[in-house]
Amino acid sequence: MFSGAYSHSVDSKGRTVIPARFRSKLGERFYLTRGMHGCLWIFSEEEWREFQNKVAPKSFLDGNGIKLERFFVGSAVECMPDGQGRIAVPQNLREYAGIEDEIWVVGLGKKVEIWSDAKWQEFNNSLTDEVIEALGSEAQPQE
Repeated sequence: MFSGAYSHSVDSKGRTVIPARFRSKLGERFYLTRGMHGCLWIFSEEEWREFQNKVAPKSFLDGNGIKLERFFVGSAVECMPDGQGRIAVPQNLREYAGIEDEIWVVGLGKKVEIWSDAKWQEFNNSLTDEVIEALGSEAQPQE
């Protein structure tokens, strides 16, 4: 399981380091795609297969499933870190997430998220004690 948040930078070629702690759990090859709320998601191969199955259309006529598959699977790239632990984040994904130079790599259970510094700060600043209490009172335990 992934946890923790790490600040990193993105170089002029769009490369960034994935923390060693995360790389060891992700494996030699993993998948990067668009996520929710303007961040990027990283999945291990195993979790990626499971995620693809969850968003796959039920049929060729399942409009909602097709849209989800296009959004997540259509933008996904396979990543294999270089010798320095860096991956190249494609321009289209950097644009989607508003990534320019400073980022946060955040572990969240079965996936890792990449946030632009600005969006990560905005998200965290929106979480007042009152908001967290309201979210907590609505939360349902996961099975």
